[in-house]
Amino acid sequence: MKKSFASILYVTYLAFGIPAHAAEENYSPPVATHVAHEDSTKNQKKAQRAADRALAKQVRTALTKTKGLETINISVLARHGVVSLRGYVPDTEQVQLAGATATQVAGVTSVTNNLVPGQAGH
Repeated sequence: MKKSFASILYVTYLAFGIPAHAAEENYSPPVATHVAHEDSTKNQKKAQRAADRALAKQVRTALTKTKGLETINISVLARHGVVSLRGYVPDTEQVQLAGATATQVAGVTSVTNNLVPGQAGH
């Protein structure tokens, strides 16, 4: 009885086990391509964030070099070429000057000028 049971197990293994092992050796899960795609997407996002930071820095530098413009209360954000200016400047002329200066920086596609004339906190 024990020999016949062992024989049945052996035959079952030969019939189903060996082809299953062979199939496992040739199988490669699609996870690797998914992970590679995620990595490239992360790298693209990282590169875009770096480009946005660089553009914001270029705009801040241009604003700082503009004569007659007080930049102490101006913050600059950039995203995909769109620059946002926020904060306070002493008068309306400086609001326009800051917007015009930001527009002239290479890489800027548009400017959202949210500068307010007046003093911060008043």
